[in-house]
Amino acid sequence: MSAEILDALYRAHYKNVYNYICFRINNHFDAEDLACTVFEKAMRSRYDAARPGEAWLIAIAKNAVNDYLRARGRRSFVGLDAIFSLVSEKKQPDEVVVQNEQNHALIAAMSRLKDRERQILSLKFATDLKHDEIAKIMHISSSNVGAIVHRALKKLKNFLEDDDGR
Repeated sequence: MSAEILDALYRAHYKNVYNYICFRINNHFDAEDLACTVFEKAMRSRYDAARPGEAWLIAIAKNAVNDYLRARGRRSFVGLDAIFSLVSEKKQPDEVVVQNEQNHALIAAMSRLKDRERQILSLKFATDLKHDEIAKIMHISSSNVGAIVHRALKKLKNFLEDDDGR
């Protein structure tokens, strides 16, 4: 791949690649490293100009995240981002605590979803990909993506409501 093509792909799609990875692993520092890994792999592979660049990069990112999660054994931890947010000058301490509680509740609810549901929600909300692009990455139909998103969001809502009621 030429440097010009890689540079154009990087400038156009880094943010969505990073957002997808960060959404999946919930760790800013590792997400930055994995995003760099995605573009390194892209540089070493053959790019087909007929394929949308973002979908191709997100497919590489999906595989990188899966490898990362496998290597970590899905251990849960509190990232440094959470610690840094506690000392943020932009928010009051009570606002930070409420936001962290909401984030932890969402992460816990997401962990109760099936892996495929988590992946599709990550693709949907962390990137600007359309259902047909997600379908190509996940090797399913576009209508199936819509159905999975709908059901997964309904499950998330129920998980969050159940947790609030306890």
